[in-house]
Amino acid sequence: MAVELKKPRKNRPVWHKLTVSRVRSLTEDAVEVTLAVPEELRPAFDFKPGQHLTFQRVGSDGSEVRRSYSLASTPRELAEHGTLRLGIRSIPKGSFSGYANRQLLPGDVLEVLPPLGHFWAEIRSDRHYGSVVAGSGITPIIGIATAALEAGATVTLLYSNRTEESTMFAAELRDLRRDHGERFRLHHIRTRATGDSPLLTGRLTPERLREVLAAGLVDPRDVDEWFLCGPYEMVIGVKDVLEAAGAQRVRTELYTV
Repeated sequence: MAVELKKPRKNRPVWHKLTVSRVRSLTEDAVEVTLAVPEELRPAFDFKPGQHLTFQRVGSDGSEVRRSYSLASTPRELAEHGTLRLGIRSIPKGSFSGYANRQLLPGDVLEVLPPLGHFWAEIRSDRHYGSVVAGSGITPIIGIATAALEAGATVTLLYSNRTEESTMFAAELRDLRRDHGERFRLHHIRTRATGDSPLLTGRLTPERLREVLAAGLVDPRDVDEWFLCGPYEMVIGVKDVLEAAGAQRVRTELYTV
C-alpha cells in the first residue's frame, strides 16, 4: 500500500481591521500611534516585546503599500487596556510613514497583520539587558526595556540622537529612570549637540564605543543579552566591538532612523 506523505499546511496570517484611538506627536517628524484591539482579537495580537506589526494600505495611485513597524508597548498594556502602541518616524518619500505623520487621525481604520519578528526578549527578572540604539531604533527597545524593568530586571541603554528635541520617547525614558532608579542605566549620546560629557558627544562609531567601555559605563560581560537597533553600519560596528569585549548574546535589527 502506497502512503502519500504531505507536509502540514501552515496557517497564513490573517489581516484584521484595527481602529486608531490616538495619534500623539513625539518629535517634529515622528508620532506615536495607538491602536484599539477588541477583546476577541487580543489573543491573536499577543506578542513578545520587540516584535512588529505589518500594515497594508492602498496608495493614491492605486498601488498597495505594506510597511512594518515595531511595537513600543508591552504585552501587559494589551492585556489590561486592549491597546498597541507604535512609533513611526517620517522618512523622505515614505508613503506610509508620511501618511501616518501628516494624515492619520483617531477613528481611522487600518489593516494589520498580527505581530511577527524574531527580534524579541524572553523577559526574566534575574537578567541584565543591554541595548545600543539610534534614532527610531528605540521603538522596539522601549517595549523590551519597560517589560524588563517592570519584571525586576536591570537595563542598560545607550541611545544616540542628533539632539534632545529629536529624541523619540524622551519623556517615557525619563519616567522609567525615575520609577526604576539604578536598575535603569540610561546614557544619551548626542551627535549634533553637547552630551552629558565629551565621551557622549559625537557619532557612535566603534572607536567611540570602545572609549565608552574603557571608561566603565558598562561591562559587556555583565550583560546577559544585548539588543542593537539602528542603521547597518552602526549595528555591525557595535556588534563587533561588543563581541570582542566578551558579550555572549547579541541580537540585531536594522532600522531606517
